[in-house]
Amino acid sequence: MLVPIDTAAVKRIESQMDALVLKYSEYDWQTMLSVHGNDYCKQADMLLDEYRQIALPLRTSWLVSGELRETLYWPCRSRQARAVILMIPGNPGLADFYIDFCTAIHDEFIEHMDIICVSHLGHTRFGDNRGLVYRNKKTYNLEEQVENMISVFDKIDKEYAQADRPKMFLCGHSVGCYFAQKICECRSARIDRVFSLFPAIESIGMTPRGRELWFLFQPGVRHVLAGVVDMIRWLFPLRVIHAMVNASKSLNADNSHLVVDKMLHGPCVNSVLRMAADEMRKISGLNEEFYRAFGHKFVMYYGRNDNWVPLECFEKMRQVNTGGKVTLCENNISHAFVTSQSEDMALVMTGLLKDELHIELDKKC
Repeated sequence: MLVPIDTAAVKRIESQMDALVLKYSEYDWQTMLSVHGNDYCKQADMLLDEYRQIALPLRTSWLVSGELRETLYWPCRSRQARAVILMIPGNPGLADFYIDFCTAIHDEFIEHMDIICVSHLGHTRFGDNRGLVYRNKKTYNLEEQVENMISVFDKIDKEYAQADRPKMFLCGHSVGCYFAQKICECRSARIDRVFSLFPAIESIGMTPRGRELWFLFQPGVRHVLAGVVDMIRWLFPLRVIHAMVNASKSLNADNSHLVVDKMLHGPCVNSVLRMAADEMRKISGLNEEFYRAFGHKFVMYYGRNDNWVPLECFEKMRQVNTGGKVTLCENNISHAFVTSQSEDMALVMTGLLKDELHIELDKKC
């Protein structure tokens, strides 16, 4: 099961919500809106806020093709979701980086949509379903990462296999868009739409940022860096390491803590750099044939000043993918939006999803 157990708090809130609906169901709509509407909305909003604070995202780990996957899950409130999103991170691939982004989207579609975000293998330490810290010291190449993410999609798709099947969406960020592409290459019939945000899907090693950082990903260098990280953790107390990362100003406070607590471990750093090295070498030319055939399934969002995905990538994709939606950012959102612009990107994504689902968002009372 994706979520092994419901907490008592979630059950209590859901029972209170059911009781609230039952209490007001005896009134006709005119009386309900004119007399009791404000009271109902206040009580419902209070319960909904409590539900979000206690329950979401739900955290779990599940075994997929022999690998334990850290997973965050935002379930919709209705018994049947209209759509399911598998969120695929970039690199580093920590699902926690996407909490603000996914939560902001889910808040708008809480009645309609389930969201699932899965960390990349080996990129993070996390608590398993027994409450124990899972330390994966294995490193994975790009093919192994992609293959297991396809298995993740298969398992999710199987869980939602039913007569009234929800729409299945993929949302990739940066190199996560390459993962989404590879899933769609072999599972296109089961995917309704792919949202590619700042898609790093071609010639990553030749981009300005790729050329600048390529030396960090070489085997000798990355092993030395991983060893230095382990030495720093051994030499300094955590509060000092947190202060050092915060002083870099490259991440907000929440993400700085995430990096130190979950990723700043030798094996995790080695896994992140190993996958980056493979990206440089193995993600080369654009698969034009694929995007001409299946581009209509894609909504692609490019940045204007993106050193990982230069503007010529947008121009090229716009020529190749004439059946899909290929757009250029007009909101000055950066490639690494999870560091400080999650809500801005979520606002854009909400508009795209609203168009896709053909629904009007419920207005608050």
